[in-house]
Amino acid sequence: MATLSDFDLLKEIGKDRLIKDADGSLCTGASYELRLSDVYYDLTESDHPIQVGPNEEILIKPGHHVVLITKENLDVPSNLVGRVVCKGSLFSIGLSHVATYADPGFSGNLGIVTHNMSDKYILLPQGEPIAKIDFTQLSSPAKNLYKGQHGFRTQIWPIKHHLQKTFEQVKADRRMGTEREEAYRLLPRATAELLKKLDRRHRILDLGLLAVVVLNALAIFLVNQQVISQLQSLVGNLVASAIWVLAAICIGRKE
Repeated sequence: MATLSDFDLLKEIGKDRLIKDADGSLCTGASYELRLSDVYYDLTESDHPIQVGPNEEILIKPGHHVVLITKENLDVPSNLVGRVVCKGSLFSIGLSHVATYADPGFSGNLGIVTHNMSDKYILLPQGEPIAKIDFTQLSSPAKNLYKGQHGFRTQIWPIKHHLQKTFEQVKADRRMGTEREEAYRLLPRATAELLKKLDRRHRILDLGLLAVVVLNALAIFLVNQQVISQLQSLVGNLVASAIWVLAAICIGRKE
């Protein structure tokens, strides 16, 4: 088995084979740089394609899974296999790429699945190099050629939705915690700990506020029943409110 050099790739491109809609200047060493087209999928929001305008950029939101469609159209013969790897320039800005293959028999535009691991919105211009592909010649032509559906051609990305479940559907599983606990596990540890402290503080303050309201209501009732005077009621309300405020300050300092 041997990997095609840039010389071999240029010969194939010159004959309008292997890589169509190609730019020969993107052949370097033993690979070709694949470019971004004007179509992509935001799998976090939908499994349908998003078409952008002539001068519009691809938008990848923080935490979103996106399929980038290549401008190049591949036509892989039975005696070759293509290996696709991410460009380091995209990884450095937070885009994680799923390595994939263009199997013998594959024909069409490649879909490259990526995940925005950063907290930034990423804008990619059309034509931006997004991955590299190299081709290896097989020891013999493959017999079972690629025949799968391609998301770009079917206009819907093939997601196995039946494998995705909501919390309600899996909450009875012994490995599951409460919905609140599972939500905390999705967050960075520092963020989760901060939210837990805020949650505890809010619950304590809510209980304190409820106690003040109950004491005020009780004081009004006792005044109406002439058990205590209005002055005593006012003093009691002020004391209860002061205790609540002091407790809130202490809780804030402690955490």
